[in-house]
Amino acid sequence: MIRHGELEFELPNLILLPGDGNHHRLANDWHVRFRGEWYSVPCGFVTDGASIPRWLWPVCGHPLQAPRVVAAIVHDFLYGGGDPEATRADADDLYRDMQIALGIPRRRAYVEWVVLRMCGWTHWRRAAK
Repeated sequence: MIRHGELEFELPNLILLPGDGNHHRLANDWHVRFRGEWYSVPCGFVTDGASIPRWLWPVCGHPLQAPRVVAAIVHDFLYGGGDPEATRADADDLYRDMQIALGIPRRRAYVEWVVLRMCGWTHWRRAAK
């Protein structure tokens, strides 16, 4: 178990899915604890990591780059309806706060948060439908 400030987690075991090369499936149940609350993502959950367009990778980094992947998987899970009580703002705020806790520069975390707030509605609960 890795402990990083307010976070406690193991690195996720991801399997690349055939096709576009951007989607991965969790090979086992995965758990993250942040600020005393546990987030459990089930085996088989599919993620693209942080949904960063390929042309922005040189600037922002790879969508599955550690440590960002920890925040991205939890965010994708919430966006897909993993917690029916979580709002889109809850998921976006959690992504920002987890990134900061993981050591991502505050400015970058806030820029990504602003983009999520502006554009994330296109993906909100899409997987649950």
